[in-house]
Amino acid sequence: MSNDKFTRAKTPVSGEIPRPPQKCDGQLYKVKPTQTVFSIARKFGVTVEDILAANPQIVNRDIIFVGQVICIPTREPKPVCDLRVLTLSFLTEDGQPLPVINGAVQLNARVIVRPTFNRPVSRAFFFLEPTGTETCELASLIGVDCPSAVTGVAEILWEVPPGTLGRVFVVACINSCCAKSDEFLVVRNS
Repeated sequence: MSNDKFTRAKTPVSGEIPRPPQKCDGQLYKVKPTQTVFSIARKFGVTVEDILAANPQIVNRDIIFVGQVICIPTREPKPVCDLRVLTLSFLTEDGQPLPVINGAVQLNARVIVRPTFNRPVSRAFFFLEPTGTETCELASLIGVDCPSAVTGVAEILWEVPPGTLGRVFVVACINSCCAKSDEFLVVRNS
């Protein structure tokens, strides 16, 4: 939205300036000449909608007055989601890495799938997306782990159906922060 869609602050006629809101979760600000709701929002890093919600006395977003005191709401900082999947390993039941041939992990009938993360996670979801599909809508859940809260490692024992061919990936979360691993091509021929 551009600044020219809003009318600049008007010079008030006596008694015309609306009172500030009764409650302000933020700071009070006095409107200066040439300002608009948009320019004030941009100045304080909030949206026009944030300002209008905090100021019920502004009944028309195009009419504010020089000298009018409005509430600039405090914006909650967005949480930083620094969760990352560091590795995704495919191992035999005794912990040995599985071979990779022509870029595809060669799966046994039972495989340990073990991702590591840069910090502990609360849930890890393991998916297989069949080869030949380009949408994750066809991905199927192959396992879930609720790892210990002190390690950055999850693990499942996957019973791999014969003829499996596709891409495996992991999505892990802690609170509302989630991360997805790279996709690994896998195949089980027998």
